[in-house]
Amino acid sequence: MKDLALHILDDDIGWLSRGRDRDPSGRLNASASDFVDALNRKNQKWVEATRQMSRPVVQGLLEWAGRQMDSYYADQSLTTPGRVAWASDDPVPNWFDIAQDLTERWVHQMQMRDAIEKVGAYRDTYLGPVLDTFIWAVPHQYRVVADRGTTVLLDLGEGRVWTLTSDGTQWHLSRGAEDVQPTAAVRADHHTGWRWLSGGVLNDGDLRTSGPEQLVKPLLSIRAILG
Repeated sequence: MKDLALHILDDDIGWLSRGRDRDPSGRLNASASDFVDALNRKNQKWVEATRQMSRPVVQGLLEWAGRQMDSYYADQSLTTPGRVAWASDDPVPNWFDIAQDLTERWVHQMQMRDAIEKVGAYRDTYLGPVLDTFIWAVPHQYRVVADRGTTVLLDLGEGRVWTLTSDGTQWHLSRGAEDVQPTAAVRADHHTGWRWLSGGVLNDGDLRTSGPEQLVKPLLSIRAILG
């Protein structure tokens, strides 16, 4: 759990240094194909270098950085260009970049809370916005070729339902279920959907699929997170 806390601290410091203070020295100089590996190496080096810090020191730094991040977020424009590599090759509105940062923090919180069995109301309080953000990884990463009008149902429980529809070239995401019978479907309860899209551990049967394998299998490798 300490490594996760150190990772969150690194995320805060990176946002403040690169974003607020316009210091580019921490930016990764890597091609798109090598970016994830470079990011993983950077994260691992940070954790190894900071493990010497005691838990109270880490807690104090997180408290300080959290207050700084609150102020930084409050001062940001929501419409300036941002970047979310797992959801778009193009710039996105900054509110979406902020939303993806929320999802990363939420996932790490859940990992820590799961480990000590103190999930409480935390999961359900923020699960809606998290899944609303995660779901945009699907139309970006789902590159299956299908006939026009092919539909794929994504049901993540408790009314959180989306439909992918092919126009013969691209897939388009819409909220809710289409009137037509879907060609394929992935169904999960609301405890499982976030684990699927963040690369968490799943048990057999957690994801219930139907339809042709060529439509279903690529969905299972989609991830709304880097690394």
